Amino acid sequence: MSQHYTDQPETVLSQTLTTLSLAFLAFVFLAGFSAQATAEDKLPAADTVKPQLYATGFEFAEGPAFDSKGNLFVVNYRGNGNIGRITPDGTASVFCDLNKLVPVEGQLVRANGLKVDRKGRLLASDIATGRLLRIAADGKSAEVLADQWEGKPMNGVNDMGLDLAGNVYFTDPEGSSAKKPIGSFYRYNDKTGKIDRLGTGLAYPNGIAVSPDQKRLCLGESGHFRVLIFDIKEDGTLSNRRILVDFAKPAQKDVTAGDFIPDGMVFDADGRLYVAMWSTGQINVIDIDSGRIIRQYDAGGEKSTNCHFHGGYLYTTVAAKEAVFRLKLGVEGFDYNGKKE
Repeated sequence: MSQHYTDQPETVLSQTLTTLSLAFLAFVFLAGFSAQATAEDKLPAADTVKPQLYATGFEFAEGPAFDSKGNLFVVNYRGNGNIGRITPDGTASVFCDLNKLVPVEGQLVRANGLKVDRKGRLLASDIATGRLLRIAADGKSAEVLADQWEGKPMNGVNDMGLDLAGNVYFTDPEGSSAKKPIGSFYRYNDKTGKIDRLGTGLAYPNGIAVSPDQKRLCLGESGHFRVLIFDIKEDGTLSNRRILVDFAKPAQKDVTAGDFIPDGMVFDADGRLYVAMWSTGQINVIDIDSGRIIRQYDAGGEKSTNCHFHGGYLYTTVAAKEAVFRLKLGVEGFDYNGKKE
């Protein structure tokens, strides 16, 4: 009898622990599934989003950026070297001519990526002459923030991203490739004016963006058809370089794969990364925690170069169509100037 009563509590305890373990595992699974579902449920299905033509007349459409007044800036409007401005009422005009504003003798100045800083100034990457430019809010003057590293000229500044401190991360890829990986990327310190080289030996570094939590940096390496991701330490240095997405070899179903070139990129307010794909005319949406491609949207045409959020729409620049399109996604972009759009 005593043996019977000794065994019973142990049996009950064992059954209870087993039940609790199963419940815990179920909770963990459901929590992970819920987080994954939340990341995707906020986005419309790809087949329900149709690109809307927004503006035309760009010799090479690239670098969309909005200011706080809702003006859209795009490079090469009505000719290479111009920066166009489209007001909220749809009026388009040449905001400034870089070849007159910041000329370089014997060379054609041409910008690629654009950003607007918290003071309303326009940042432009001059891919033709290898300079990072900052243009006054009225478009009447400009200054060169970076044009060399340790006495050597930049090869050709392509694109940029900002962090919440106002620092500018920018890529310098011209002349680099998979066979000649000489591309680099840098950070311009907004407070000190100092330039730090964060990495080199890359095969055409292209789009670049800092995550909303300011803890990770994403970088498109076009020559290897992939996006890299780094951790940003408290002192601003980078660590733990790894591949976020290899577009040539995605281990996923129902995702277009191949030697596809990533171009410009931007984050939404929920931390999803949107990458314009030059080769396919798509926008790939990436969950940077898992590296999964959770959506592939039609950007509006081939040679999709970049994208930017405003008012629930994702605006895309499409070089093959010399145009800007917009996709109604119903989500907001991450505001790198620290204010909600």
